[in-house]
Amino acid sequence: MKKVIGIVLSAMMVISLAACSSTANNSAPSQSEAQTTAAVSSEAKGTEAKQKPVKIGVSAPDLTNVFFIQIKEAMQKSLQNPEDELIIQDAGGDQNKQMNDVMDMINQGCDVICISAINSEGVRATLEACKEAGIPVIAFNTAVKNPELVQCTVVSDNIEAGKLCAQALAKALDGKGKVVEITYSTTEVCYNRQSGFEEEMKNYPGIEIIQTKDVEKPKSDYSQPIMVDFINANPVIDGVFTINDPTARGAIAALKEAGRLDKTKVVSIDGSDEGKGFIRSGEMVASAAQDPAGIGATCIESAYRLLSGMTIEEKVVVPMSIITEENVGK
Repeated sequence: MKKVIGIVLSAMMVISLAACSSTANNSAPSQSEAQTTAAVSSEAKGTEAKQKPVKIGVSAPDLTNVFFIQIKEAMQKSLQNPEDELIIQDAGGDQNKQMNDVMDMINQGCDVICISAINSEGVRATLEACKEAGIPVIAFNTAVKNPELVQCTVVSDNIEAGKLCAQALAKALDGKGKVVEITYSTTEVCYNRQSGFEEEMKNYPGIEIIQTKDVEKPKSDYSQPIMVDFINANPVIDGVFTINDPTARGAIAALKEAGRLDKTKVVSIDGSDEGKGFIRSGEMVASAAQDPAGIGATCIESAYRLLSGMTIEEKVVVPMSIITEENVGK
């Protein structure tokens, strides 16, 4: 009887060992299976690592302005990958068109949208549409009245620009004379330029600002008739402050036509190639120079940082300089 029991127990042990061996074989893959699994895993990781192309929308207020053309070119050069895309729309100074352009960018699936607002306050509905769509916004060239609706603002030091223009004009006028302003206060950038100019002019009591008027659009076609009105209303105008080089073009044309350019000193802001040309020809005293390439590059760099989940500065202020007859050739 003991012999029978022993045989049975031995048989049970053999069966148990066989089962364990089978389980071990099933849980440990063969060399070929391991290689296949590793290849699939590697491919999955590679696909995950490869980022989808980035699409950045840009709404510019006026692409006939050399300043914005230079910003656009800098943005294009700053794209990091050949597949990344820049969608640029020219609002042509029309606030409604700017909103429609941005809505189109939203529908095209832009990852980030950069906006230079035509109206710093009126752009709010456009910014809210971007927020609702979950698309981050970078404001450039001019700040907006609702900074909580944008992730970053990239601007020049426009108050400083106005002050630099005031200093250059005061020097050209020897600290005395009658001055007019062609302004565009609907955008914060131009309002700050005007504020800086007027604040600095307080240091020159011999200079009087006799007339100020906003242009409907900051272009020569709109500034020229304003300058004509100034000329007709004021027998003496010693100096003119304009908020950008295109408006300076209109003022210069009106002064030429009236035969009064040689008696009137003009200053402006932009530092564009056109503005430098006016300075070289003696038609303009100075232009406060912005850095359009720096603004464009900073916008795109900030866009990539946003998409990578990195923190960015809420406001980036790009320094200004003044271009005059003394340094225009440098």
